[in-house]
Amino acid sequence: MLYKKRKNIILTADDFGKSEKANRNTLKLTRMGKLDRISVMVDGDFSKKEIEELLASNAKLDIHFELIWQKRRRNLLRDNTLRQGIVFLVNYIWGDWPVPEHPRSGAKSVSQEWEGQIKKFREIFGRMPDGISSHEHTHYFPPYFKVALNLAKRFDMPFVRFSRKGFLGKKNSVNLILNAMCCLDNGKFLASRLDSLDYFASLDWIENMDEFLKYMPDSEIEIACHPERDEEFEIIDKYF
Repeated sequence: MLYKKRKNIILTADDFGKSEKANRNTLKLTRMGKLDRISVMVDGDFSKKEIEELLASNAKLDIHFELIWQKRRRNLLRDNTLRQGIVFLVNYIWGDWPVPEHPRSGAKSVSQEWEGQIKKFREIFGRMPDGISSHEHTHYFPPYFKVALNLAKRFDMPFVRFSRKGFLGKKNSVNLILNAMCCLDNGKFLASRLDSLDYFASLDWIENMDEFLKYMPDSEIEIACHPERDEEFEIIDKYF
């Protein structure tokens, strides 16, 4: 039964490049054949050997977009949702690039920053990313979702993290906010004709994995995990 359920789950490791531990644990899970996709922070830290190991794996390699202010907060293992929201809104109002040379540039500056990250991915890996995701799910924000779709089209990236039928797991504030933004994004996503999966969940939204697997819908589900968190690494090792 578990094997049958596993075929419907696309397990993604987020935040490769965030820290030495994130890289080490992600590669360990890759060697164990646990991961289907890996999301890479191109402005993070990783070695040539780690890059070669990713390229030699069977996992899809996605670009994990970051915003300027997120890079300054990358050392946080977890963050408070309310504080995240306040920081996000402040930076959005000020153009996400609160320095004189980019005053109030909004989505335009985000497009330039994310395009630069795509080009850097190509320089590092010698090819384009297989798809798009983003740190703290910022690409779901409607103005940025449009940017992400346009970049996916321009650079021939066929996959974007989305959820055609909704989000699974506990109904926390992040889950509810993403549901609302997904409704606003749905028309743009359908028009883009890009590929995605039916459902999305973050591993830390799943309180009981046995119950989740027992009652999960018979559809493709992307589950994003953070291997640098010990408790998540243990769950992946046990169930996948």
